[in-house]
Amino acid sequence: MRRWTYCIVAFLATGPTLARAEDASFAHLRAELANLSDRRPPAFSPGTLTSVAYTLDTSEQIENRLPQQSAEWRERAKRYLRALRSGQDPYPLERGQIVPRGYKSALSMVPQGYAVYIPPTYDPKNKYPLMLVLHGGSSNGNLFLGVVLGNNLNWKDYPRHLYDDFKPQWTPDWIVVAPTGFGQVLWRWMGEQDVLDVLKDVQKHYSVDHERVVLAGLSNGGLGAYSIGMRHASRFSVVMAMAGAPGWHQYAGASRAPAHERALLAAVSGYDLAENAFNTDFRFYHGRTDTGPMRPGYVADFEKHLNAEKIPHKATWYDLGHDILYAVHRHGKVFGALASIRRKQRPHEVWLVSGDYRASCQHWLCVTRFESYPQLARIRGKVESGTATLTTHNTLAASLDLRQMPIPSKSPLRLVIDGQSVYSGSVVPLGHVLHVVRRDGRWQLGFPQPPSERTDSSEWEKSKGLSGPITDAYFGAMVHVYGTQKPADTEALKKAAEKGAKGWPLWLWDFEQPVVKDTDVTDAIMRDAHVVLYATPGSNRVLERILGRLPITIDGDAVVMAQQRYTARGVGTRFIFPNPLNPKRYVIVQAAPDTDGVMAGHRLPDFVADYVIYDANATRVRPRLIAGNGRPLASGFFDRFWRVPGAAPLNRNPASPEPGTVSALPIPPAPPAPPKPEAFLAPKGDPAGTIARKLADRVYGFPNFRAEIPGATWTLNLGARWDVRRARQCLRSLHQHGVVVVSADQPPTPVPTPVEVTGAVGGVTFHSMHPDRPVILACEMADRLPILAGVLRKHGVSGAEVMSSYRETPKVSFHTLGLALDLAAFHTRRQTLSVAKHFERTPAYETCRAPEAHRREGQSLLDIACAIAETGHFSSVLTPNYNTGHKDHFHLDARPHDPRLFVR
Repeated sequence: MRRWTYCIVAFLATGPTLARAEDASFAHLRAELANLSDRRPPAFSPGTLTSVAYTLDTSEQIENRLPQQSAEWRERAKRYLRALRSGQDPYPLERGQIVPRGYKSALSMVPQGYAVYIPPTYDPKNKYPLMLVLHGGSSNGNLFLGVVLGNNLNWKDYPRHLYDDFKPQWTPDWIVVAPTGFGQVLWRWMGEQDVLDVLKDVQKHYSVDHERVVLAGLSNGGLGAYSIGMRHASRFSVVMAMAGAPGWHQYAGASRAPAHERALLAAVSGYDLAENAFNTDFRFYHGRTDTGPMRPGYVADFEKHLNAEKIPHKATWYDLGHDILYAVHRHGKVFGALASIRRKQRPHEVWLVSGDYRASCQHWLCVTRFESYPQLARIRGKVESGTATLTTHNTLAASLDLRQMPIPSKSPLRLVIDGQSVYSGSVVPLGHVLHVVRRDGRWQLGFPQPPSERTDSSEWEKSKGLSGPITDAYFGAMVHVYGTQKPADTEALKKAAEKGAKGWPLWLWDFEQPVVKDTDVTDAIMRDAHVVLYATPGSNRVLERILGRLPITIDGDAVVMAQQRYTARGVGTRFIFPNPLNPKRYVIVQAAPDTDGVMAGHRLPDFVADYVIYDANATRVRPRLIAGNGRPLASGFFDRFWRVPGAAPLNRNPASPEPGTVSALPIPPAPPAPPKPEAFLAPKGDPAGTIARKLADRVYGFPNFRAEIPGATWTLNLGARWDVRRARQCLRSLHQHGVVVVSADQPPTPVPTPVEVTGAVGGVTFHSMHPDRPVILACEMADRLPILAGVLRKHGVSGAEVMSSYRETPKVSFHTLGLALDLAAFHTRRQTLSVAKHFERTPAYETCRAPEAHRREGQSLLDIACAIAETGHFSSVLTPNYNTGHKDHFHLDARPHDPRLFVR
């Protein structure tokens, strides 16, 4: 675990500088940095020391994985230390170079870095335009800045070049910066905060023209540019989204999601927030033949939406696929084309739409209270001939910054809101910011009533920093607290807290938050951070102090909310609420009747509302983005005053499930699990033999989720039992069967003989949906592709879209062993069969004994799934009938030493 080295090693610096030799160890270099920190001359800032510490930390982090790049980063740190010893700040000297910088983040204990380029002729006396570039999948800030400045790379090679010392091939007269955004969190929440923190850090250390700040992003970064660019449009002169998805409802497939999930997605969706770009130069670019997850159809729908709403934009389409960066940048010419575009100041007309308090301002206009949070609020303001006219929707209070409005400082002002005259007179007595509030249906000057002046019983009102949902806490410091009052539960609760401290959204990088026991929580901790409490009944001392003031509790074997008891196998809850011990911060509770239920709370989707009450069905497999059809027992938002909604409950009564969502079939008995193997086909001396033994150890402890599914079909076929062969033997079999592969690097999880599939198999192509993720499988799984291709060819399929092959998480998945394959769509000569769109769920019937589907496409997909199962070469064939986690793909896996075959 990395920490801020210059803080920690200060304790080592008790004497003169310890590191002078070029071969100094990391410890010596850190000690020297600590010594310089103690006697920092005015010539360089604390940010310089932070950045050198980040450079050292990164060098050590990658030392074993990327030794050459580690050495380059270490040499850079040495060079910086030499400059610091001579009293010079090394960063202004790095003109015309791509260099790493670091900063302290309030969100994580792990150092955060970004890459920055300043022009060869940089002079701090001048002001320079700034471009922030957001990377895509499998990339980071360092690599992406290298690519943006002309170092073209195949995305398949990204993992080997993340920390290369790139040299700019183009040298624009700009400052160009690439954040890392906490990895692949897709620029939401802590990813967005990283962008804003990096922008602040760059403006602090470099001479930036604040009126010429461009936000650009590609792929995942395009998704981020749409989101951050629309949420904070008035901060940027230009927003450029390349090959991204405009709307999260598109990317998450949320057309039928419940209203509270749609509201969560809308708050970060460029599609829903595009009106904010009314005064911003907004451009987006896409390839017509892009086959990745950011589909051209999403952008075409978005363009129609913009045209219908008359929202200014510039759309550019290319006859290209996903990789359009250089088509947009035109070998660096884009910098010259954008240099003259400035952010609009004091615009006469402002359009504002917002779904949360963290992004509720544009130019001179802010929403300060939503009527129904977090439904979208809208205000359109216009200043003309001394009159400011506002029209509002879902808005209870707003503010106008008179300094930013096109009104002379001593002229009269007339304010009209929703057709009502609110003020007429001089602007002088109004101050800098004018606040308005709607009471009893009428607008007036002033603020919302504080809770202490209201006659109802509410203690708090949702407002900025105290609004929820759970994801709102991700923008700030969090401390994870485990209970110690029940010794039998302590260790499990500690593990739950440690897991939560690494962040709930999937695919976070360089993220870790503090973990403490309940007896160590102080007033200072609750003053400075949100606290997350992990608890079973009576186990967490902090939770027990505030239990009577929380809307959800654990009572015996039930979760209780608004006098309704939720009892089910694996029941538990996660919810957010103002911390009664410090209402300026949140408390988040993750609690259940037992520790298994507490840990299951980590298998909730990324997007979560104010509260979730879940059971074992909802957390069996973690949905990535939203719960979708596999809804928890209850989820939604507290009302404006943090109360459980009293009318038209958002929750589904667990005793009355919605029709068609629960199978009426019994859970069939599963054949007994095979014993742990004692003999192996591949010897220990063979690479595959070594991995096969690790794989057996890992699989033996896997939970049998398949044994909990109703209506499944089990077959026991001793002839289907197989073993991992020698690496050479398996590769020879691939060659004989015409499977074209290249060897893949051994990943961190046990994959026997990993290979990357690079060609068609038996006339069928297996194409990855994700440009940054090649199709990587264990050799034994790849050797089953000809059998799979034979089935697909019989059904007229010439190509299959691979949603996932090898991946590192979750630990209990056969994907981590290279022995699983997720297929999302099948291309025939006539059409594309999409599992998400065309598969017809049959929850009341066994998958391969189901009645005929209503549509031909649905029947074709059902036939394909059952034909694959009939081959007997795949241990599992899981369709959307299995659970909501498989709503958009077929999952196939092959399990060594296991004669059990399963289909659902």
